[in-house]
Amino acid sequence: MLLDRLKDQKEFTSHEKDVADYILANLDRIPAMSAGELAKASLTSKATVVRFSQKLGLEGYQELKLKLLEETSQQSRLDRILANEPITGSSSCDDIVNTLPVLYDKAVTNTRLALDKNSLNRINRMLQSAECIDIYGTGISYFLAQSAAFKFGTLGVESSAYESINAHYLAARNRKKTVAFVISFTGANRSVIRMAKYLREGTRNYVVGILGPYSEAVRPWCHEVVEIPNRDSLLSLDVITSFSGTTYVLDIFFALLLAGRYEEHARSSLEMLSHVGLLWDESYQRFEQD
Repeated sequence: MLLDRLKDQKEFTSHEKDVADYILANLDRIPAMSAGELAKASLTSKATVVRFSQKLGLEGYQELKLKLLEETSQQSRLDRILANEPITGSSSCDDIVNTLPVLYDKAVTNTRLALDKNSLNRINRMLQSAECIDIYGTGISYFLAQSAAFKFGTLGVESSAYESINAHYLAARNRKKTVAFVISFTGANRSVIRMAKYLREGTRNYVVGILGPYSEAVRPWCHEVVEIPNRDSLLSLDVITSFSGTTYVLDIFFALLLAGRYEEHARSSLEMLSHVGLLWDESYQRFEQD
C-alpha cells in the first residue's frame, strides 16, 4: 500500500522523506493541494514532488493524490468497523477472558430472539418420528455436525455427519424417515446449497437449514430454516458467534428429542450404568471405592 511505503521510507532521499512526512501528517489537506503547494509546505521543490510520485510507481502527483484518497477512505472505513470489535491488538489476557463469555451470551441471545417457535415445533414433530438424523456441513461446520451426530446417537437414533452427498447410501436408505440438517454459517456456501438441493429433490429427507443471513439461494431447498444471526466482521469473531449460535440450535433439537424419548432414554441409561465398570479403568474404580 502507498501509505505503508510512505511510512517505511525505504530508499528515500532526505527531501523525499520531507515530502513523505508532510503527507502523512496532513493527509486531509493533500487532496486540495497542488504539487507546488506541497513543495512549498514541505520545503522542497515541485520537481522533487513530481519525481517522488514517479519513484513510487505512479504517473505523477495527480495519481498520487487519487491513490492517497482511495487508501485513506478505506482506512477510515476499517477504523470505523474495528472500533466496534470487542477484541483488538491492545486486548489483554484479562480482557479476553472477560469478553468471550459476553460474546457467547450475545450469540445465544440473538439466535434465541430470531427463533420461530412454530417452525421449531414443526421440526420437533418430524424429529420425534425420525429413524435417522443426518447432519451436513463443511469445514468447521462439519465438526459441529460430528458433535451433534454423537449427541443424537446417545439417544439411540441412527445419526451421522457428512461433508458431501453419498448418493448410493441415500438411495439404499431412502424409505427410512430421515431428518437432514444442513449447516452454513453464511448461508451462501455453494457445497451446502448443492447438498440441500440433492436432498430435497433426490431423497425423501426432511431438510432443515441452519443458516446464516445470506441464504436466499439455499432456502428453496429446505423444508424449514433456522437462521443464525451473524454480524459482518473483518476478524474471525464471526466464527465464534456463528459457532455458538449453531451449537445452541442443535442443542435445542437434541433436548427436544431427549424430552420426547425421556423414559426410553432413562431405561437405556440405567442399563448402561449396570455395565459401566467395563468402561472405566481399574485404578479409577479403586479410587471410587476409597
